[in-house]
Formats: sequence, C-alpha cells, structure tokens
Amino acid sequence: MDFSRRARLLAVNAISVFAVATATPAAAQMIYTIDLPSQKLDVSLRALGSTMGVTIAFDPATVRGLVAPSLHGSYQPEQAIRLLLRESGLGVRPISRGSFLVTAGAQTPPRPRAGVQQTSAMVADPASTRQPLSEAVSSADSPPAPMIEDIVVTAQKREESLQETPIAIAVLTQDALERRGIRGVTDLMGGAVPSLRMMPISGRPSAYAIGIRGIASLDSGAISRDATVGLYVDGVYLGRTQGLGSELFEVERIEVLRGPQGTLFGRNAVGGAVSIVSKKPTGEFGATVNAGLSNFDGRNVGAHLNLPEFANISIKLEGMWSERGGWVDNPLGGQWDWYASNRHGVRATALWEPTSDVSVQYSYDKARDKTTSGYSHITTLFGATPTLPPMFGLDVGRQRQARMGVPLQPGVGRTEGHSLHATWEISDALTLRSISAYRKLTQSQFDNDAGATLAFRPNGRTGRYSLAYVGQDQFSQELQLLGTYDHLKYVLGAFYFDEDANDSAHVLYTAAYNAAGTGIILTNPPTGGPFPDRASVNHVKSKALFGQATWTPAGLFDERLHLTGGLRWTHDQKRGALTALAGNPSPLAYTFASKRLDPAATIAFDWTPDINSYVRWGTAYRSGGANSRSPTFGKFGAEEVESWEIGVKSDLFDRRARFNVAAFHTRYRDMQLVFSNPSGGSVTEVINTDRPATIRGIEADLTVVPVTGLTLNASYTYIDWSVPPQINPYNGQVERVVVMITPDHAASLSADYRFDPFSFGALSLHADASYSSGSYAHPSDREKSSPYWLVNGRITLGELRLAGGEAAISLWGKNLTNKTYRIFDYPITGLGTINGEITYYNEPRTYGVDLKVKF
Repeated sequence: MDFSRRARLLAVNAISVFAVATATPAAAQMIYTIDLPSQKLDVSLRALGSTMGVTIAFDPATVRGLVAPSLHGSYQPEQAIRLLLRESGLGVRPISRGSFLVTAGAQTPPRPRAGVQQTSAMVADPASTRQPLSEAVSSADSPPAPMIEDIVVTAQKREESLQETPIAIAVLTQDALERRGIRGVTDLMGGAVPSLRMMPISGRPSAYAIGIRGIASLDSGAISRDATVGLYVDGVYLGRTQGLGSELFEVERIEVLRGPQGTLFGRNAVGGAVSIVSKKPTGEFGATVNAGLSNFDGRNVGAHLNLPEFANISIKLEGMWSERGGWVDNPLGGQWDWYASNRHGVRATALWEPTSDVSVQYSYDKARDKTTSGYSHITTLFGATPTLPPMFGLDVGRQRQARMGVPLQPGVGRTEGHSLHATWEISDALTLRSISAYRKLTQSQFDNDAGATLAFRPNGRTGRYSLAYVGQDQFSQELQLLGTYDHLKYVLGAFYFDEDANDSAHVLYTAAYNAAGTGIILTNPPTGGPFPDRASVNHVKSKALFGQATWTPAGLFDERLHLTGGLRWTHDQKRGALTALAGNPSPLAYTFASKRLDPAATIAFDWTPDINSYVRWGTAYRSGGANSRSPTFGKFGAEEVESWEIGVKSDLFDRRARFNVAAFHTRYRDMQLVFSNPSGGSVTEVINTDRPATIRGIEADLTVVPVTGLTLNASYTYIDWSVPPQINPYNGQVERVVVMITPDHAASLSADYRFDPFSFGALSLHADASYSSGSYAHPSDREKSSPYWLVNGRITLGELRLAGGEAAISLWGKNLTNKTYRIFDYPITGLGTINGEITYYNEPRTYGVDLKVKF
C-alpha cells in the first residue's frame, strides 16, 4: 500500500524497535569510529544508533533471522547503516535529519552532503568494511548545519515523534536532567516544566502536592484520597505520593503530559500525567559511575552496570547512595538537623529476548529515604496579645539555626517493587503487551515544630512532635493490543488495580518552657494523649477497559488529516474505616463506587511536513473517598474535568527552531476542596463545590539552535482561573476559594553551549532560570507568595579519554543568587495557639562538583 511519508513512519513506529541516543544536533552528518562484531542485525542496528546518537526505525519481522557483518572504522551514520545492511537485501532511507528507516528493497547510494566529495568510502565496498577517515571527508568539507534532534515519546502507548503527537507534552531527556541536576521527582519542584508545580505540604518530604494546569490536591497523602496527577514509572501507576523522595535510577526521559489524560491513563489523571521511562539493558558490557560532593556536607555515588548478553538475556544492575546535612541547625546535640537526608537504593533488570518478536523484562527495585522535615518559621502574629516566649521572636527570612534545640529524627520512606513487561510482535501489524507490577511502601513521619504551635505559658508544653505512619501495597495489571490496519492505527487495553493501605497519626510534646519563658526543659518521655489520635484503613479496586484509534482517510488532503477517538470505561470500588479516634476504637466507615465513561477526540492536520495543528477534547475524573482528618470521617464525591485544547507544533528554518504552543479551557466540576478547622489546623473537612470552576491558559515551548553547539530553550505558561465562592462548613460563611500552587505566569529558560577549546576534551556550559509570579499555598490562602527568579548553572569538562572509557567533571550551582521565597505557609489559630502564621522556605544556594566515568 502506498502510504505518505508520515503515515509510513507512524505505522512502522507502532511495531518497531528504536535505538535512540542523545548527541549533538549534527549527529547525522558527523564521523564516528565504529567497532562492531558480526551479530544479529537488530542488535547491531540498536548499538549503532546508540553510538552515533541517531534514530534507526525498522520492522522486527523484516530483520528477523538476519546477521550483520562486522564493522570497524570511521563512518557517517547513513554510510554505516548501509554497510550493516549490504548482505541483507534491505535498504535505508533518511526520514529526517538524525532519523533513518530500514526498508525492503535494494540499496541506493547515500546522498552526499554539501561540500563533501562523494568518494568510494561513501558507497559500500563488497571487499571491505573498513575505510580510512581521510577518504570519507574531503578537505573542503563544510561545517555541519545545526538542527534540533527528534524526541520519541510514548504518550499514546506507542513510540512516536514528539512533534507528531497531538498532545501538549514537555520532555526532559537524560542529558537535560543531568544538566539541571534533577536526580529525583521532587527536584522538578524547581520549575523546569512551568505548568508542573510541586510543593511539600507543611514542609514534609513525605507529603507532596503535585499539580498541572492549576489542578492540584492539598492532602493527596491521605490514603483515602487520591492525587490529581497520574505518576507512572515504566508504565506502572503509582497509587501514593509517598516515597517520591527516593532518587531516580538511570532515566531515558521524563514525559509531562499536560491536561487531563482520562482515556489512556485513566483515573486520577485530571491534571495530567508524569511518565518516567528508564533505560533498558543494552546487552553489551558497559558501566557508568557517578560521584559528587556538595555543600552542607553532601556526598553521592551511583553506578550503572550493563552485562554482556548471554542466552538471549541482558542484565543491568544499578545502585545509588547519597546523604546531605541539613540547612537549619538543631542546637540540641546528637540530634538531626532540619532538611537533612540519607538515601540509598538498588535496581536489577533482566531483559530476555528468546526470539526477535518476543521480549520479557523483569525489574526489581528497593530504596530507602531518611529525610528530616522542614523547619517552621514563625513569620506573622495575628493578634495584639503576645503569644511567644521572651526567648525568641518572629523569624525574618530563612533561618540558619533553630530557635530551640529539640529531639528530631528523620522520617523513613521505604519502597520496593517488582515489575514484568512482556511484548509479543504477533505480526507485522499487531503487538501485544503486558505490564504486571507489585509495589509496597512504608513511610514514617517525625516533625518537630520547635515551638511554632502552642502559645507560651509558664511551664507550659512546647516542641510539638507530629508522628505519622503510612503503609501501602498495590498490584496492577495492564494489557495493551496495538495494531495497524490500512490507514488505521489503534490501541485496545484493559487495566486492573488493587490497593491496600493503612495509616495512623499522633501528637506528642517533647519540651516545656521554664516559668520565665527564657529556656526549655526536655520531657522524657514526651507527653501526649492516648495513642493514636487517629488511624484508618483503605482498600481500592479499580477496573477499566479503554481504546483509541487514529484514522488517516485515504485520498483526502493527501493523507494529512488524522482523526482520533478514544473511550475509557472505569469501575472504581473503595471502602475504608476510621479504626481509631483519640485513642479509642471508632465505628466510622465509608464506601464509594463509580462506573463511568471518559471519551476523548482529536482532529489533527499536517499543514506541511514540519508544521501540524490539532484540536483535542476529553474528560477525566478523580475518585471520591473519605477524609480521615475529619472526626466524622466525612465522605466526598468524585470530581470531573472537561477540557478543550488547540495546539500547533512546528519545526522551522531547516529544524533550527522548534515552536510548540497550546491553549486550553477546562471546566472543573465537583472540585474537591479542603477547609481547615480554625480551632485546629490538623482537623479538616472536604466538600465538593456546588458550581463548576474554570481554568484556562496558554503554554508555549521554544527551542533554537542558532549555531553549532548552542541550544536555547524557553517555556512559558499563563493560567487564569475562577472558582465560585463556597460555604465554609465550620462557620457557615461564604468564602473566597483559590487555586493552589498555580502562578498566573511561569517560565523556564535555559542555554547550553558545547565546544572544543582543548585537544583533550569538550567543554559544555549550561545555565537555566525559572520564574514564578507567585501562588497560593492552599485553597483558603489569602496572600500569594512573592514573585521570584531561580538561577542555576553547570560547567562540564567532558569527553576526557581514559583507558577503555571516558570521564567528565562538572561544577554546578543551584539558586546561585541565594533567593529566598515561600513554598508553603499555614495559619495556626485557635485557643492556646500562637495565633499566627508559619512559613516554609526554599533551599538556600547549593553548589558542588560531580565526576562521571563511563566504560
């Protein structure tokens, strides 16, 4: 069948294996030294793509059973591919700069680039596969033209070009993560993706609020509530936000899908989804070791080891360890400081490929994160009556030492998981996938407020110690059937999720003031009421069927029109109980059940091979539940979003510039809102809004490569929202409600320049800055945080040749201007409290040195 170039590429992508690597923009025209043994053709093609930093797309059925000759010498990518294929009867065709498609049919000579003399080295010589570099490029060779590389994403459950996927997506590649110093999910809080916002609730590393496009949840750490953003690691859904403090292993890319993803990603993706894609085993020996030192006594080391393939099995082993001291000192000797951490983790992955069309990958990971809580700065008092002791007053700005020394220990998060990915290429046009996973986590919490809650009374209690525990385990199973038929490509799937969780919370007091309020006396053991203050259990079962199809009508608009429709059926069942309240057994329980359909539709059109636009509509929902912070275990209903999005994606000026822009309008029904009891901030009620909220905005991403080695990036997000006033269940008053952690304006800028000033290595310079116009910390907040710019930088001397490998050394700094801004605040009101506001600030300036060695 005669497909257009785009339709052919998309069809092959659905059933092909990609060898993708990040390299300089001119990778397709550079000369590389290659040393490959004779082996299976698909293995050689993957290895060649990884070495040269190009994308090689091929149909596994076409190369099945073929063996590639050995290849030794210096070549351009297209030339090297042709030499690997010279005995196969297959051909190769460039489909874009840096991307090649293996085709059935005879070889044709490669296209010479401007300024290059076409010599015998540029056409396969049947007698030899080794050609001298001097014969490949003439002395008149012109510099390679800069261009932007292709990025492959899996936002629609199949590998596709970022530019050809009609969804607003931000992608952070492995190199981008390294340059920005992003080693964990929580590092995304720095604003690398402007529309993705993160915030530690009450400064706790175990409880993060995550939002995209203005849709976030204040208390998603509660086991009977769910997040608004779906988190996925290698296709496995993470049911809880606890455990996110652990550092990531070797990541290929992070995809941030902006806007509701109710059809393909399902429940609790009303704001969007974050998909983390790990690097697979290569089947070839290779090792990477990272080590670093930083201020605040920071140290880290990590290793990634790929073992040679044996019996069609490829194994990868990874480990990491890091620790850092706190940046708010605890005056009490022998105790942890605030914001200190100690983390370690391991992962093992085995990829079995018994045939060219079957692969099975098993992964096991285990990690531990010991991190102390954030420090409660007392920044405002609401009344005229003094509530603080003479020994301390208000905190002005970010503090370096606590106002009192108190017992403090880290919260400990432990995560462990097994996953099994199986893929069967049933035919050239049909692929079956299975993703099975079991995960469990435990998370403890030990927060000491150092006198920031209770008002001073002679000999009165202080040093509030907030203790909490969460335990959770989950099993998930997803099946996907991906196919192509004529001008149709589709995915059908089924999903099952089973979760059990339990939690508890208790408050103790670790000290008492003296009569004059000029000092404290530690109380051992700490004082408090009957254990626990509250405890609950929760169980979830969710089942779903989903499907999506894209039709490119034959003979209509030269096959430039693409129509996509999708539908997801979800059946959620939840039940839970408040098992203890104020130290006594509780009879309170709840159930929740929902069956619903979430449709989606997209119309996309290719105006030129490099410019396309789309209109997208879809719905998504977040399940209901119950609030364990409510003394009545208050139940709340599900919420739903309906979103329209229009976008344009473009590669301009011979791919020297890429500009993507999207505008969206979201209607937010039955929004789940949290109201705090003014008599006690840890007691809350959750209600559903009685009228819809609206959120609308614009997102724009620009990448420019004006000259070879220089890459400039800019991203901007504008969001406008409107939430109808709601009745506060505690006072019966109609109150204004705000959207949390969502600045009106947010931006991210970066510049990267790589050049070769030395004969022994390459120098890379990186600078990035993120901007926020300020946002609210919680739905009842009355004042935005101040606007801020956050500036980071990195200098790397890389490509330093070692025996059998290469090394790179980097100097880096974050928050170079030492900017102070508020990340969370909360009023502490009620009888016997300080009647004021506590604030948590961002990290101060950090800096360090990293060493990376690859073999």
